Amino acid sequence: MDHQWADAPLQSTKFFMRVLVSEYPKSGGNWVVGLIGDALGLAKRDLYHTGSESFDLRKHPWYAGASDFGFKGPCVIKSHEYPTSRFVQFSARHIHLVRDGRDVVVSKYFFERDFCVANGIYEKFEESFDAYVPRVAAEWNDFVLSWLNVDVLCLKYEDFLRSPLGTLECALLSLGIEVSQTSLSAAVCNNTKEKIQASLTSLFPKGTFVRKGESGDWRNHFQQRHLDAFKGAAKEAMDLLGYDW
Repeated sequence: MDHQWADAPLQSTKFFMRVLVSEYPKSGGNWVVGLIGDALGLAKRDLYHTGSESFDLRKHPWYAGASDFGFKGPCVIKSHEYPTSRFVQFSARHIHLVRDGRDVVVSKYFFERDFCVANGIYEKFEESFDAYVPRVAAEWNDFVLSWLNVDVLCLKYEDFLRSPLGTLECALLSLGIEVSQTSLSAAVCNNTKEKIQASLTSLFPKGTFVRKGESGDWRNHFQQRHLDAFKGAAKEAMDLLGYDW
C-alpha cells in the first residue's frame, strides 16, 4: 500500500481522507492540490469554483468522470476561503499555502486583466497597476494573517519550486501521511507546468490561468513606488512569513 494515514478510519479498500489546501488566489494552489491528490490517489476538488457559471466545470480535468462535484468522499480540496468561513467547517487535514505577496499581486493582476477578460469571466478590467498593488496587497495581508492565527500546517510555494519532491514528502509526513517514493515521483512528473497547461486547454479557449509560475517575477513589474505601496499594506504578513525585502 502506497500511503498510510495515522488516525483515519478504514473505508472499504481505501482510507477516508480529506485534505484542504487554503490559499489566497494565485499562490500555487492548483499545482499543490494536484501534487497531493496524485501522490495519494485521491480526487481533486475546487471549493472556490463550485457553482461557477463562467465556464463548464465538467470539462475541468479534476472532474473527468465524476458523478458529482462534492466533497463527500476522500479528496484534496483547494479553497480561497477564510478560516471562519462556513464553507470550510468540515473535517479535514488543513494546509495553508503561501507565496511571496509581491508575486501574488503581479500574477493576480495579469490573471484578471488578461485571462479573465479574454475568457469572458470579466467584461472589462480597467484598474491601474498603481491602484491595484496596495488594494490587493492589503487583501493578501488580511487573508494570510487570518490563517496564521489558526494552528494549521503552513507551506511556502517557493519551497515546492526549489524541491517539489522533497517538499511534497515533508508536507505529507507533517500531516501524518507516509507515501512511497514511486507515488511521490509520479505525482511530480504528472504535474509539471506544461502538463497542467495542456490539460486546461479544453476548459479555457483563450489561454489558461497557469502563467509563469516563477519566484521573483515581481521585480520585472514593480517600481519603487509599487514596492513602497506594497510594503505599507502587507509588511506584517511578509515579516511573519520571513520573506526578504
